[in-house]
Amino acid sequence: MADLLTVCQKFFGNDRFVAGCGIKLTECREGYAKCEVEIADQHLNGINAVQGGLLFTIADFSAAVAAFTLGRVAVSINADISFFRNCGEGRLVAEAEIISQTNSLCNADVNVFCGDKKLANVKVGLFRTKQEIPQE
Repeated sequence: MADLLTVCQKFFGNDRFVAGCGIKLTECREGYAKCEVEIADQHLNGINAVQGGLLFTIADFSAAVAAFTLGRVAVSINADISFFRNCGEGRLVAEAEIISQTNSLCNADVNVFCGDKKLANVKVGLFRTKQEIPQE
């Protein structure tokens, strides 16, 4: 079987919304995922800060990948986001870690950074489907 990062990148490569945002999966291991995006003009809102929707999208995607590394596809069923500060340039990095799991549910804790500044924290609840990671 290919390494886990390659498997995840291939599986999630069809996520057109994430691709359109410019988000890249850069690291993963069991129960963990790291995604990054270079802030571009289209990511900025009216006050030249990153639109909160991009922060949520990178956090949600990171949580989905982290859950996927545990063996099954998972979809978000609940999320709670707290914004701490804004950022208008640089690179966003989201790090997701699965903090609990059962057979059908798991919970992720996701932190989003711009450089060394923590911009947001997201708690994501996910439903673990019966669809397993493709074996190649």
